[in-house]
Amino acid sequence: MNLPAPVFTIAEKPIFQSKSMSNLRLIATDIDGTLANNQGELAPETIAVLRALLRRDIPVTLVTGLNPWPVRRYLAQINRGQHFPELRAITLNGIFLLEGEELHEGCFTAPEIIREAIAVMLKSQHVPLVFGEDGITRFFPLSEGMATVEALIAARPYQPFEAVATVEALFTVRPALVSMTGTAEEAAELYPRLETAVGARAYVVYQPGMQRSWVEVNHREARKDVALLALAARLNVTPEEILYFGDSLNDLPVFEVVSHAVAVENARPEVKARAWRIAPSNDAAGVARFLSELFENGESDDQPEGS
Repeated sequence: MNLPAPVFTIAEKPIFQSKSMSNLRLIATDIDGTLANNQGELAPETIAVLRALLRRDIPVTLVTGLNPWPVRRYLAQINRGQHFPELRAITLNGIFLLEGEELHEGCFTAPEIIREAIAVMLKSQHVPLVFGEDGITRFFPLSEGMATVEALIAARPYQPFEAVATVEALFTVRPALVSMTGTAEEAAELYPRLETAVGARAYVVYQPGMQRSWVEVNHREARKDVALLALAARLNVTPEEILYFGDSLNDLPVFEVVSHAVAVENARPEVKARAWRIAPSNDAAGVARFLSELFENGESDDQPEGS
């Protein structure tokens, strides 16, 4: 079955050049574990380098499994009171595209698949989290599995969460995807069960993390590679003209389709094995350091905050 790719309408922009390469036209990067440090923060030098590139009309796209709420905060840090038209973000592995104040919709997971995934989660005593088209994350509380969910809610006071009394209430609005968050062991245990149940009809994402791990059930075409290539096509950019940074399993599909994929030093071994180059770690502002060496952007009127 041929499934539609996300449709993102973007204006074409001219080519730019690096000191060592003449065919790069789009910078794209994962956030958690790649652009952000282990505390989930963007280093001042990272913000300064990205702003310097954007001032030269170099397109920069954040490509992440995060939902639009935390991503907006990262975009605001980079914009810092300005508006850079060439700054965009692909969120939830391709379900949404953030462009300025506009949130463009890609592919939503079919409700019947989400229902099947929820049944598997509940059987394993995992709390299902359903992100709706209204931006609210609805969850069905369980006596077990709430510790990580409560920690997530406490860490994101800016994001709306809503506990519901029935599974049916998870479908109050059209759902985009369903996920669970828990320990690395819990996520690793649930992932193969969901893959067996719905993997032939959905994209099941296993995302191990330092503070919390995730398993998500997405539309089959809601993937970083599909969404990034759809955006690149609207920009008249080929896969060979994309420079991409990543660290985790959901970055692997992108590493397989772009020529210039860079893994940060802290990346998983599978990611580093497929990388074109290795950058310093996320805690050492590796993306910024790599870009600073590759592009002639050292002379910038943007200074790190606090300098």
